[in-house]
Amino acid sequence: MTVHAHSWEQLRALTTRLEQMREEERTRIARELHDELGQLLAGIKLDFAASVRRFRECEVPPDIVERVQSAMMQIDLALATVQRIASDLRPAALDHRDLGGAMEYEAMVVSTRAGIAIRVVNGITADIPTLAETTTFRIFQEALLNAVRHARATRIVARVGTRFSRLVMYVRDNGIGCPDVSQSASLGITGMRERARSVGGTLTIRGRRHRGTLVAFHLPLGPSS
Repeated sequence: MTVHAHSWEQLRALTTRLEQMREEERTRIARELHDELGQLLAGIKLDFAASVRRFRECEVPPDIVERVQSAMMQIDLALATVQRIASDLRPAALDHRDLGGAMEYEAMVVSTRAGIAIRVVNGITADIPTLAETTTFRIFQEALLNAVRHARATRIVARVGTRFSRLVMYVRDNGIGCPDVSQSASLGITGMRERARSVGGTLTIRGRRHRGTLVAFHLPLGPSS
């Protein structure tokens, strides 16, 4: 191995380690938001709900009851905000499912919201490191978003699996497949490429006009996986 190649390998290893540390910190913050702040807000809402019941029993003036109910609505908004921020930091689906299961769940949610057919073929047979799981899932989410919003797809098929110490994922849609994407789509594609690069993976995107788009992600896992 040349000095240049060795330096490049060291830089890539450092970049991967830094990304892993950031992911661990995001996971910690997400769990604290959900467990600590989320539970605190839920407890306050329960106390308010009990107070409303007592107020009605004691015939407290209606305007006071309405103020407490308004406060409960604000707590609901705060809880939704906490959940959204925590999900942005760490995909909640990965806390309860493996990568394949999380992708299947995300596909079901997007399919229901967008009204399009989405199928996930899960061929994972090896353990996937946490950082690799999160990166793959985020790329999958962005690929679905681009297909629904920008490619105007009506059908999406995703395949994910492990083979020869590699994680591979393909997301194919039947959309317009135009190589000239909008600015928002370009930002999304840039984000996917940066995520792939940060963990030593490769991302390939091929679109053919009126024949759909293929997003391919390949990531070496190492001999231990």
